[in-house]
Amino acid sequence: MPFVAVMHLIDKLNRKSTKRGLDKTEFSIFVPTLISFDRINDHVERILEFRKEKNKKRYILNFAKEFYETKKVPDKKINNLFDYGDNIMRYFRLTRYFKVSMDPLGYYWNIDLEPSREVEIEQLLDMYSGAAFKFKSLTDYLEYLSDITKPTLPWEKKENLKKIAQSLKNATIDLIEKGNLQIIQDKQEFLLADIEKMNKNQLENYISRLREFNLELKERLKKIKLMGDLNRIEKLIKILRDPKNLKKYEPEQFEKLITEALKIINDEILIRPNYPTDDDGEPVNHSPGNKPDIECYYSTFKAICEVTLNTSKLQWVQEGQPVMRHLRDFEVQHRGDEVFCIFVAPQIHSDTYSQFWISVRYEYNGSPQKIVPLTTEQFAILLETLLTLIKQGKRFTHKELYELYCRIINESKKLASFSDWAIFIHKTVEEWQHRMVAI
Repeated sequence: MPFVAVMHLIDKLNRKSTKRGLDKTEFSIFVPTLISFDRINDHVERILEFRKEKNKKRYILNFAKEFYETKKVPDKKINNLFDYGDNIMRYFRLTRYFKVSMDPLGYYWNIDLEPSREVEIEQLLDMYSGAAFKFKSLTDYLEYLSDITKPTLPWEKKENLKKIAQSLKNATIDLIEKGNLQIIQDKQEFLLADIEKMNKNQLENYISRLREFNLELKERLKKIKLMGDLNRIEKLIKILRDPKNLKKYEPEQFEKLITEALKIINDEILIRPNYPTDDDGEPVNHSPGNKPDIECYYSTFKAICEVTLNTSKLQWVQEGQPVMRHLRDFEVQHRGDEVFCIFVAPQIHSDTYSQFWISVRYEYNGSPQKIVPLTTEQFAILLETLLTLIKQGKRFTHKELYELYCRIINESKKLASFSDWAIFIHKTVEEWQHRMVAI
């Protein structure tokens, strides 16, 4: 059972080492080669040896020779282990039982057991050793695979669910106290709910709601930290102004970058990215194709934000129609509200400007839309403006952004071509910055 066996591996390793989890190299070399649960202890010792070894490359080569049972191992065989390791990590991460720390380019990463699911993991490790199940026949195996009640999971028992609920409840209360957060009366009553009086279904629902609330609190704490972190704002500006480096980013990391920037910029009611996240709110994949990348809710208008790293001549094909369709769906969901789409890319192809200009000036499926295409350089200007104002003890609000968006949309009606519109957008963003700083 590879999933459980790797949990045992990391759990045992964490008990023996001050360095928690496995880095990319350790995971890629020692996890795909963990082909039997009775090798777990040996692999733990091998990883500890590897950490002490000065010549890592030589150790990996010798380990690969031993695993493949050959005297010569081509580089491709070793490289394959890294490919398998990366894929395994991504599948494991989707379960949310593993916590992955990753750099924006997705190249360096570290994987550990998810701390917020410690109780479930302990229960799982107590129940299963990681050994494979034995089946008498292929028929028995296929019957097992088709039975959705199998395998038995520890939290199917009510007593184990209570332990999970109590652990999450304690962690949530601790988060509130350490962060000195204020919560509304309804949430206070929610945390005071009596776990002992809940039935199995109520416990499952309560655990799910606790996880959602826990994540909400973590996001609040992140925003508080972001709003006062001038170094982070300066770093975001620098990243956004480096389109060559941005192209190396993982799509979900780019979505996270823009989400962070939107949260810093102003006084939104809610900025909600649609990428799936782990228990800490870190993206585990990019947003699904049937939803906008990010939804933005303000007191006077609403918006979606669509982001892409694609700067090729196919940008308008791959992004144009989906963006306009997502915006129309969002408009339908929020009839009566003024709705914009902010489109952000390192560079915007002329064909994409053309596509959006037609939609803004004329129509998409019967009626005009409000799409504001911004390069990451132009988006960085918004952050730069905010940074200047913060240093002066001031900020701008979503109303000032609203005025900027409206000017970009309204002027399109007066211009002769999409290329004029593209030039006008950049000029307008710069003029807006000068005006805001001068106030």
